[in-house]
Amino acid sequence: MNEQLLKIVQDEILKSRGSSIRRRRSGNLSVASSAWVSTARLKDEFGKAISIVLNTVGCSHARGAAGGCSMCSYLLDGTTRSPTPEQLVTQFEGAMSKLDGESAPLSVKIYTSGSFLDPEEVPPNVLERVLELIAADDRVVQVVLESRPEYVSDEMMSQIRSVLEGRDIEIGIGLESSNDDIRNICINKGFSLTDFQSAKKIAAKHGIGIRSYVLVKPPFLTERDSIVDAIKTITDAIQMGVTTVSVNPVNVQKYTLVEYLWRNREYRPPWLWSLVEILKRTHKESQGIVPIICDPVAPGKERGTHNCGKCDAAFASAIRDFSLHQDTEVFERLDCDCKKTWAHNLKHEDASNLVHATRMK
Repeated sequence: MNEQLLKIVQDEILKSRGSSIRRRRSGNLSVASSAWVSTARLKDEFGKAISIVLNTVGCSHARGAAGGCSMCSYLLDGTTRSPTPEQLVTQFEGAMSKLDGESAPLSVKIYTSGSFLDPEEVPPNVLERVLELIAADDRVVQVVLESRPEYVSDEMMSQIRSVLEGRDIEIGIGLESSNDDIRNICINKGFSLTDFQSAKKIAAKHGIGIRSYVLVKPPFLTERDSIVDAIKTITDAIQMGVTTVSVNPVNVQKYTLVEYLWRNREYRPPWLWSLVEILKRTHKESQGIVPIICDPVAPGKERGTHNCGKCDAAFASAIRDFSLHQDTEVFERLDCDCKKTWAHNLKHEDASNLVHATRMK
């Protein structure tokens, strides 16, 4: 039955992916897709973090026969042509110039709309050069490199640790859900919990942590069940020994299965009330040892996590404040009449069939 469900989901994803691939850009290959600087908590200090999305050929999973993840259109950030090694290095150097004038401590986060550790996206000589450029900057104390688990190897982790030496290093992996059925049927992630755990163990041998991305409200889950799944997943991730949890509510991206469902009124992005509930409950589990962070995309917008519109800005601000200070007290000030609507929705939705056995108490 699960294989039949997965085939149905993959067929629909591939239909959407076809539209996405036809609309891919072929712009300036010497410029990163995007780069931005934000305030970040780095251990017990506050500093600046630069997030860089390199312009590559894109995610192997999205380009493959399975069609990629049901909510993701980041393939659009990539290019129809493969940049040369020189162009990729130029992309990185140009993005890093945004840190000119900034003082330590700094964090560098590298994304590719796929996997930075995938040699098809980032050739080994480019990866080596990028790591060397980071190592040469004494201001950088933290490095986050995003990848699927299949590219996390002993050889790769050894190289990264050798070049970056004593810096705090994390590999960001989209666990999304600790439930294999939800991850692989609702999301079509294409790897198992065992794959994630194996990558975590390999990274840990080299003193490299795992930043686990957790998805809030995959398609086909009710609001209530998505809360249950996110809480269980975050708890599981902490128990597995991840070093950071990044909580990511779904935003409706173009040319995805999620957008198709949303346009047909069969999907609504998660409530901000749900997000706050998840963060409050899991913060207690983390005991302040594992940071739980959240920076919602398009909060308050129709395509992003939202409440009624009146209170959305206050909720988004509180969530970002929590991510910096790890203090749930900021949520105690939040209130709005729409809480009744949210609570009614949780109580009267139909139950999903794929959630963990645990239920909210």
